[in-house]
Order: sequence, then structure tokens, then C-alpha cells
Amino acid sequence: MAWPAAIGPPTTKHRDIRRLVNDGFVVGYDRDRDEAAWVAYRAQPVAAYRAMPRPSFTADPRLAARKPSPHYGGPDYDRGHLAPNYLISQLYGRQAQRQSFYYSNVAPQRPRLNQLVWQRLEEIEADALAARAGALWVVLGPIPGTDRSAPPQAFFRLWIARTPANDWALLALRVPQSVRGDERLSDFIVPIDRIEQETGLDFLSGLSAARQRALESRAAPATTLDFDALACEPARYGRRWQGRDGIELRYDRCD
Repeated sequence: MAWPAAIGPPTTKHRDIRRLVNDGFVVGYDRDRDEAAWVAYRAQPVAAYRAMPRPSFTADPRLAARKPSPHYGGPDYDRGHLAPNYLISQLYGRQAQRQSFYYSNVAPQRPRLNQLVWQRLEEIEADALAARAGALWVVLGPIPGTDRSAPPQAFFRLWIARTPANDWALLALRVPQSVRGDERLSDFIVPIDRIEQETGLDFLSGLSAARQRALESRAAPATTLDFDALACEPARYGRRWQGRDGIELRYDRCD
């Protein structure tokens, strides 16, 4: 996976990270917490859809044998992909798809987050942002819970692209576990600094300190990558959630 050298890969002085290189994506695996700290890949437009059977989730053979998180044992949490099954399989092939089903690329996500908001972000990324940007680099991951045994409290997603003026366009989102599913996606935009403070990661390590401060200290405008025009796109699986838990999903409420 070609990552922009000028930006630099995610780094940290506070977490014991092992890099797991896959076909098309890289996992920064936190050995202390036994979960991904970050996942990075390059998103591009999908030229032609190829149907691929969905693999089963499985242990990562590069890691010592561990049981999957106990949070997956009930209805409260889904097995949430970090590097997405659809985009990774379509761009990088069957082996990459199998690797995306390793538990090293999975995190406990509340069903409304996984099937509604996270799905909306994945679809927008694959169908719109990658085409608009030409080359779109993505780094995402969990924001740790209160202790090592707790599920993530939220998830982050950072989109990186080049502008026509050869500058950097960056958009960072922080999505809590407690979503309804029909929120305006631009409401989740935050400064990169906030994500770095909550994760102990440094995302723009290749840039000068002054440039990092300029890009990280303020939330990017929602117009970045024309994201504001996509912020109310409905979820693909919204119908099956309509009325569940007494919640009526209304994507028109943020028009």
C-alpha cells in the first residue's frame, strides 16, 4: 500500500504497536490491548464490481492464539470491520478480503453504529469521495474505552487527499457508539488534535510542527471533499432498522 511519505504513517510513543501488513491495508496492532490501534489503506474508485463470497471471521495467524473479544458473544455488539470488506475486496482481491476478516481488523461496534452510520461512511467513501479525490488515503480505528477490557467508546476516521493546488485536504470524524443512525454525518467532524489526545497517536508525523498545528488544531469545514453534500445520505440497511427501539429514522431532518 502506497502511503504518502510527506504525511508519514501513524506513530506513537505511548502504545506498543506491531505493524501487520496485508494485501492493500496495514493494521497497527496494540499488543497491550489486543486490538487494532489504527488501520490504513488507499481508497480508489471501483472500476467493476466482482461478487465475492463473504468469508468467516477468523484469528490472525500472525498473532498468538487468542479468543475473540467476549463482547461479540451477545446482541450488544457486532463484529465491525475497520478496513472495509467491500472496498478492500474490490480493489485488492480475494486474499485481501480474507485478511480483512481477521480479528486483528475487527472491533466491537454497537449495531446502530456498524449497520447505519459506519455503513454510510464506508459507502460514501467508496462511491463518492474516492472518485472525487482521485487518490484518497484513509486511517481509522477505535478510541479506547475506560480500561483494557472495555469496548471502544467511539471510532475515528481520517480522510487525506491532495487538493488541485497540491496542498493537503484532511477531514477527521469521531463517531460515538451511542448513535441513532440518521445523524448528519458532518456533525461528527472534529479537530485531528482531539483524536490524537484520545488515542495517543500522531497522524501527520511527516509534516513540520507548524504545519501540523495548522492542520490539526481546528475541525475542517464540512465542505472539505464536498462532504456536506453527502452528510444526509441514508443507510443501505435503514429499512430493517425503521421503528426499532421506538426510533423512526428520518434522514430528511438534516436537509
